[in-house]
Amino acid sequence: MSEDLPNSRRDLVARVATLELLVSDLIDLLWRIDPQAMEKLVCEAGRDLEIQNSRTIAAAEHQRERLFTVLQDRRRKLQHRRKAANDETVVA
Repeated sequence: MSEDLPNSRRDLVARVATLELLVSDLIDLLWRIDPQAMEKLVCEAGRDLEIQNSRTIAAAEHQRERLFTVLQDRRRKLQHRRKAANDETVVA
């Protein structure tokens, strides 16, 4: 049974990495389709982060830090990759 754990962990890491790549591609596609809607999502993500940071949560500190990390990561991932977009328009 202990031999199955490393294999299952590797499988889980591979699946998570695949999902992260898919989400990244989807976000890039959404920026191309509707930049205004994505700007709204970025603003909402920033607001959610500010709210969480200013609010006292009756939870363990590690949970608070994890929520902050998740919200911060969400805001970062939604940011438009303007440099990449500009490079594509120059080539096209």
